[in-house]
Amino acid sequence: MADYPRELNLDQDTQTRLVSYLETELLNHYSERDQWMQRILGWQKDYWAEPTTKRATFPFTGASTLVIPLTAVAVEAVHARTMTTLFALNQLVSAQARSTSWQDYARPVERFLDHELLKEMKIRRKLDSSILEIEKFGTGIGKVGYEKIVRTAVRTIGGVEQEYPVTIRDGAVVDSVAIGRFLMPFSATDPQTAPWCGEEHSRSPYEVMMMEQGGFFRKGTMTLMEQWIAATSQTSTGVERKFLQAQETLEGRKAIWPQLLDWCEVWMGFNVDGGQYDKEIVVHYHRPSRTLLSVRYNWHDDLHRPYRTGVYFPVEHRWTGIGICKQNEQFQKEITTQHRQRLDNATLANMRMIKISKLSGYKAGEPIFPGKMWFLDDMSHVDTVQLGEVYNSAFNNEQATLMYSQQRTGVNDTVLGQPATGTPGTATGDLARIQEGAKKFDYAYQNIKEFVQELITDSAVLIQQFGPRRIEYYDVAEGGSMVREFFDMPSEYIRHGLLIELIAAGQQQNKILDRQNWVQVATLLQQYYQGSIQLAQLMQDEELVQYIGQKGILAATEAMRQILESFDLRNVDRIILSEILKKTQGMVTQGAGSRGGPQRALPGGAGGSNGAGQAPGMDQLTALVQTLGGGGQQGVPQLQNGGGSF
Repeated sequence: MADYPRELNLDQDTQTRLVSYLETELLNHYSERDQWMQRILGWQKDYWAEPTTKRATFPFTGASTLVIPLTAVAVEAVHARTMTTLFALNQLVSAQARSTSWQDYARPVERFLDHELLKEMKIRRKLDSSILEIEKFGTGIGKVGYEKIVRTAVRTIGGVEQEYPVTIRDGAVVDSVAIGRFLMPFSATDPQTAPWCGEEHSRSPYEVMMMEQGGFFRKGTMTLMEQWIAATSQTSTGVERKFLQAQETLEGRKAIWPQLLDWCEVWMGFNVDGGQYDKEIVVHYHRPSRTLLSVRYNWHDDLHRPYRTGVYFPVEHRWTGIGICKQNEQFQKEITTQHRQRLDNATLANMRMIKISKLSGYKAGEPIFPGKMWFLDDMSHVDTVQLGEVYNSAFNNEQATLMYSQQRTGVNDTVLGQPATGTPGTATGDLARIQEGAKKFDYAYQNIKEFVQELITDSAVLIQQFGPRRIEYYDVAEGGSMVREFFDMPSEYIRHGLLIELIAAGQQQNKILDRQNWVQVATLLQQYYQGSIQLAQLMQDEELVQYIGQKGILAATEAMRQILESFDLRNVDRIILSEILKKTQGMVTQGAGSRGGPQRALPGGAGGSNGAGQAPGMDQLTALVQTLGGGGQQGVPQLQNGGGSF
């Protein structure tokens, strides 16, 4: 059984005030969101592109009913590009230390959060729906919470059945909240500062009973629900699942059984104790029966609310945005109309009928076949009738509308990977157009990236408060003790990035581009370290030469690690100079702190300086650096990769 925060014991007057406030606010919000919900349902129908009638009777029986899925084409292209860019590599979190004392902690924290978010919390699967709604409708909602599910198992041990608890889930969890279920006044701009915000829930009576037994709901909740169902013969008012039911109708899989119970989860500020200030509370409220299912204080250390909103293209001073469905709304209707007209016109143009004079002597049912001869007194007695004509301008008008759609959404033949129509341009011109066209996508992607980054920060804060899903990670994983020390810090240090700033790792396109970027960076690193060593040699400072060489090994090894990781190679530490890296890192750290003193010796063996500014044991390392540098150059290893060198 899960351990939930304690339930508040409210007196009758406070409960009455709370129910009255909730009822007023929810009634007003459902009234103001009705028109908005109708538009979202319309956009969803545009995306689904289902004909309203299977067989048309106007302008003639069998006319075209096709709907051109212009919105779906753009949405799916953008969504595939966004998800591939966001989750191109196994790294989702980038940690940047604020001070040198926390630099060694950054990489272990990155690996831990990547494991927790990608492997344990399955964040990619959970955020797929939210990001898709951001692109389709312009607004998406994400939520970070905590869950603990414990079930009882029965096993026969020594011939005796024994019960024991099994923890199924325990830790932070990321969820998508359907835009049709999210509740927040339109006058607000942020869930964290809104008077209240929340969402709608739907569960079967059995699940509600299990939640009551687990302590999530007040005792007697199921009894009250059963009495209300018996008195009203219904489980819902019909407004809570409006969006879900419309989607089920489009898919043809409308649920009939079991009947679900609907209630609202509301995070709000309310004076529950008659004090001077409002308290942050969490309320689960069954609106049809006006019943409080549970009331608790906000259990987060920093009193944040779990909801985060993301937009595709913003609307000034609003928390909702503009999506591709809105951008393509009129163009899809226009192209669908033009396409139907063109098909119907071609159908009529190819539909030849025969007109026969009554004086020709032929009657109804006259057989028609190739080579048939007609014996007529007058050549005008039998003739063909053509109902329509094919016009080339119809296709041109459709293409012009398509061009306007591409200009609004930014999804064109290049984005779709289709060959360009018309006369091909030069490679330079195509590249320039691609770069300019990518700016619109990059802007929308940055909005989505900020949305994901907020969820990553909330996840880290909850891990700090409740612990990771697998506490064993601290003991068995590399750098686990450093991760434990980081999460032992106060939550505000983590949320505001005072020690280590957590951001969503950025990938401009995909792994291929990442490899190309590293090839270019490798060349710059090589030139930098080789030039630094040459300057140190001109200064005739052997200790500085050794220090630069050691630092070069650190840089080369880290760069090589990231290059190999972009190729998804396994056992990277067995390929790179891991052992030398650990040894050199200590030399660089201690050597940097000793420069400027009378004893300018670097650690590397027993004893102190050898009198030449070089510590015992450094001869072999210096020779290794010179050998890896190639020729007479003292520097870093040479790496040939696609024309670049390291």
